[in-house]
Amino acid sequence: NPEIRSLDGTLLEVVEDFNYLGAWIASTQSDIRIRRARAWSALHSMNKVWRSGMNENLKRRLFVTTVESVLLYGCEAWALTVKDEKALDGVYTRMLRTALNVSWEDHVRNVDLYGYLPRLSDTIRQRRMRLAGHCVRHPELTASELILWEPTHGKKSRGRPHATFIDTLKRDSGLNNTAEIRTLMMDRVQWRAAIQNSRVGWT
Repeated sequence: NPEIRSLDGTLLEVVEDFNYLGAWIASTQSDIRIRRARAWSALHSMNKVWRSGMNENLKRRLFVTTVESVLLYGCEAWALTVKDEKALDGVYTRMLRTALNVSWEDHVRNVDLYGYLPRLSDTIRQRRMRLAGHCVRHPELTASELILWEPTHGKKSRGRPHATFIDTLKRDSGLNNTAEIRTLMMDRVQWRAAIQNSRVGWT
């Protein structure tokens, strides 16, 4: 590995993973595991509030501010598979049940449990699409050319490939190639419509 030094000449250590602005860089899955643990910790630290007689809608607002914000920190950069999204939706539902004191034995439907709250995977998808579109439309940003970057050489490793950010964006937008995604992103109105239409919602 080549030596990498900071501007003041300090030699930087080569590591497998590191924390940058509160997010772990090596993989989406490792970052999600940490976010989940911290969100559960935030949830349990407020058990007295959740067990109180506070209005349910007020509890939901407090839950979004104190628990969801911890869980979703940095989610705009996550590369998620469908399996990852389902797992996150399941964790979020269990957390919300805890906050609202709703047991699975109560047979409360998710649409009633969530109230005005969207499905978590919808929230993540829309945040990711907003950030990606913003970066692409601003060429002065370093991330502008990185958002839609795809390798043009090399070979794929054996086994099931890891989900990449561009794979996730393709699924988000329903488009098959980066040229189409870039064209849509450059039209702010059309991209906003695509973001809104990406929401699955409750059936």
